[in-house]
Amino acid sequence: MKGPIYMYYRLTNFYQNHRQYIKNFDADQLQGNIVSSSTLHTDCDPLAYSNAGKVIYPCGLIANSMFNGMDDASQSFVLSSRNIAWPSDKQKYGQTKYPTSDIVPPPNWANRYPNGQYTADYPPPNLSEDEHFMVWMHVAALPDFRKMWGRNDTSDLTAGRWRVSMDMNFDTLQYGGTKWLVLSTTTSLGGRNSYLGVAYMAIGGICIFIGILFSLRQIFKPRKLGDESYLSWNQPGGGLPKNKRVMVAVQEYCKTGYKPIADKPFELDLSKLNQDFIVYQNTSTPPSIKSFVTQINICDPLSITKEEGQEECKKGDYVCQKLVYNRDGKDFIAEVHNIAGDFEKSKLDPEFKSIKPEEDSKNILSGGDNGSSALVTLECDTSQSREINSYDAGEKKPDQGNNGGENKGEQPETGKEGKSGVSIFFTM
Repeated sequence: MKGPIYMYYRLTNFYQNHRQYIKNFDADQLQGNIVSSSTLHTDCDPLAYSNAGKVIYPCGLIANSMFNGMDDASQSFVLSSRNIAWPSDKQKYGQTKYPTSDIVPPPNWANRYPNGQYTADYPPPNLSEDEHFMVWMHVAALPDFRKMWGRNDTSDLTAGRWRVSMDMNFDTLQYGGTKWLVLSTTTSLGGRNSYLGVAYMAIGGICIFIGILFSLRQIFKPRKLGDESYLSWNQPGGGLPKNKRVMVAVQEYCKTGYKPIADKPFELDLSKLNQDFIVYQNTSTPPSIKSFVTQINICDPLSITKEEGQEECKKGDYVCQKLVYNRDGKDFIAEVHNIAGDFEKSKLDPEFKSIKPEEDSKNILSGGDNGSSALVTLECDTSQSREINSYDAGEKKPDQGNNGGENKGEQPETGKEGKSGVSIFFTM
């Protein structure tokens, strides 16, 4: 093998990306700082303190599980542990400031030190120089990973038999994994990584397949660029009508004798609703009051009285919203939104539908700060129907002995036969 030569250890089925594992360390302690007891418990439990009450250094699950199955002694092919860690990782570590007597090694490190204690002859490691530790602390994203143990940038590895001395300190059987020794080199394209190659090829293949589908759809069923009919409020059931001019001098449903269903003998007389309704939404932000004032007339255009110097609704508006500020008792119109009316691109479109009495209370007026379109929904409530079949054709006819009165035998009051409730909702 041509140099540079890299030696890796590979572990399988080892989940370094587990949430509780990946956050179990203290960054300040790794930089050499003395950390408070509460912080250590938060960051490193259950490996923050030993049973004797001493601080574990370095603390946490990641440090405790560091790979220790390689032996550096008696190497005839020299592998250096210098420059195996990322430069950015080296900045995270420093020499500890803890007194040696106050700290102990992690449980899995105890066999390396006399009686499992740091001493003057066996001091705690200088983490700012221990690149094996830095590499291990850089956790892997996948359960099958490899980490660099050493490198030789100057020599080639000649063909032949090589003996590698291994320590059986890292038990992979307890978690059902395996460990490997990997020798590798690099090319101008970097090292070998089949995972990235497979992932890139799979994602690329999916993109090509989707691209072919979109191309075929565009060829056989092209879509006009900028077609407004595809907008959500122009879709069936989208909640808003299509952009079309529907205004007339007086709306059809406001005329006497209007029939909401052409082939049914039901009539609606909404002429009494031919007036301007005003809805206020006030927000008090002293010293001024901000109001959204919505004016609505479902039959005739609004009565517009324009004040000098003030912006007003368009002539022919049926639904208009104004943003008004009141300060010191004076109104100032900041914005006017002509939502629907007898003009081009108006979006007021009446819609009739039936609802069940128990659902009547679920219908509410909803909207936003800025009006952009309007829908008038006239909903017929069958709860007050008496003699005739109501708008909801499936309503049960009352018993002849009651006829809607509270007492048996009573006749309904004159003029109330066949009436149904009508609810009108404005959606903006």
